[in-house]
Amino acid sequence: MVEERLLRFAAPELYQRMVETFSTYHLHPYDVQATIFKSEDGFDVTLRFSNDFSKSVTTYFKNEQAAHPDEAVTRFFEEAADKCKSTLIADYFKMIKV
Repeated sequence: MVEERLLRFAAPELYQRMVETFSTYHLHPYDVQATIFKSEDGFDVTLRFSNDFSKSVTTYFKNEQAAHPDEAVTRFFEEAADKCKSTLIADYFKMIKV
């Protein structure tokens, strides 16, 4: 049985890199739902965001990258943070117009 787990507990090094990267974009870790599926040789990481967490980005990291995050990990989190921030800003302005 494959189980989706929270990134924070399943891969703390990846979570810490996500938190560090998102903080440079002035985003809080609670702005996203970060989950992970563990496979034999790596992890599928999914970040959900927006007002109702309906938007998502997913990628695959090898076990080595999860233990020691590299530039590819940082780049993924930077791209995700940029998308998340843009989505949250757009959601905010939609809410203001109503």
